[in-house]
Amino acid sequence: MKKGYGLAAFVADRGSMETFGTGVQIDFTKFTDAKYGTAGTRVIPAGTIIEPTGEVGKPAYLCGPASGTAGKLALILKTGAEEDSRADAYSGYGAYSGGVVYETLLPDASGSPRVLSAALRTQLGTYFRLMAYEDKR
Repeated sequence: MKKGYGLAAFVADRGSMETFGTGVQIDFTKFTDAKYGTAGTRVIPAGTIIEPTGEVGKPAYLCGPASGTAGKLALILKTGAEEDSRADAYSGYGAYSGGVVYETLLPDASGSPRVLSAALRTQLGTYFRLMAYEDKR
């Protein structure tokens, strides 16, 4: 996976972004959709909406894909995550807990125009403001 060091394209307003604590751990076994790849080689793109799994005996912020459950904490992954990466930090991945983002550039958006499902929009709640990306050059 190619790593970038700039601000993620889906961030609409850098000053509005709220970082979630010191980061999260990714439970790659929860990302079973074929778009993430197969076991041992899964890649979760930056901007993916995630949530804590809440499993007993697991770290408090072990995260899987968002379920779309209203009222459940939803975060947006800051950078891509690669399963079994030798370069990614063991301590976890950064996540946003709020801010202004371009909905159309999030990997979970689909359709034409690209939008998130109503369930994911509800789960993101009032913490994230969603905008449509427009290139007016």
